[in-house]
Amino acid sequence: MDGKQRWNTVYSTVYEVARTWPKFLRRGGPDTYAIAEIALVWLWLSFHNVPRSVGVKQLQSLELNRWWRAGGWHILPPGRVPHETTVKRRGERVDFQAFIAAVNARLVEKLRPQTRSCLLDSTPLPVGNHSHDKDARWGHHRLRGYRWHTITSADRVVLAGVVAPANVHELAVAPRLVEQLAARSLRPLWLPADQGYDSESLHAKVASELGGRLVAPLNDRGGKRTMRRTPHRARLHREWDRPVIRQAYRQRGEIDRMYSVFKCSRYGLWALPPWVRHLPKVTKWMCLKELLYHAELLTKKRPASAA
Repeated sequence: MDGKQRWNTVYSTVYEVARTWPKFLRRGGPDTYAIAEIALVWLWLSFHNVPRSVGVKQLQSLELNRWWRAGGWHILPPGRVPHETTVKRRGERVDFQAFIAAVNARLVEKLRPQTRSCLLDSTPLPVGNHSHDKDARWGHHRLRGYRWHTITSADRVVLAGVVAPANVHELAVAPRLVEQLAARSLRPLWLPADQGYDSESLHAKVASELGGRLVAPLNDRGGKRTMRRTPHRARLHREWDRPVIRQAYRQRGEIDRMYSVFKCSRYGLWALPPWVRHLPKVTKWMCLKELLYHAELLTKKRPASAA
């Protein structure tokens, strides 16, 4: 994947959303830097996997700026790059989070994801064992850090996501993901997941909120498989060998392939970098990575759609 094309897609989409973005009203004078400029600095940090001090110096360098522009990269002029303290302060504001979400939503809209079947799972985001991050917790497989819980489309577009400490069980987060999907008026027929998500309450949540069915292998968790009080699970057990259900469950591997992309060198999420600590910062970092990932999917899709 050409990094220049991916970045230029991000750059153009940010300004496309910024053209209709309302100004943030606050006390005092107006903001010196536009929301698009703040967003592009943060996205540059995430794109190159560098801390704030390093990324801001890169963008403020006249020599590097000329070099990047000569190569066809669309980047901010050095005079429009704020100080790193301004980047930090503006990145904590509510309007910044809403703007990043709007840019991501615009990319998802352009991707037109296949939502007949959606996929549910989570992946670890480890931190060092000796990290002083008080929000990080010990979780599965003796990993300390966080977990990224997601629902994706069958073609690997992220539709809902939540970052939680690693000791938070998947079943505690899954209802929030279902509610995010319902809030976007998405109604998948099938929601494949692994056996860790087998729960009567989650089956009922998917049926009531989405009008679809959870497809997860039965997990007795050491008990007897009576299923007298779990009608949704009993129905799935009876119909498990139906071709339509088996076909829906076979799609579950696509979400693991998506996670493998995030773990590669382009995104660097085999572990969280040392400058990304505490739950709010980890959540923001994952939102930036998700946006870059959707820009990559759009860049791959454009030649085929154009043809």
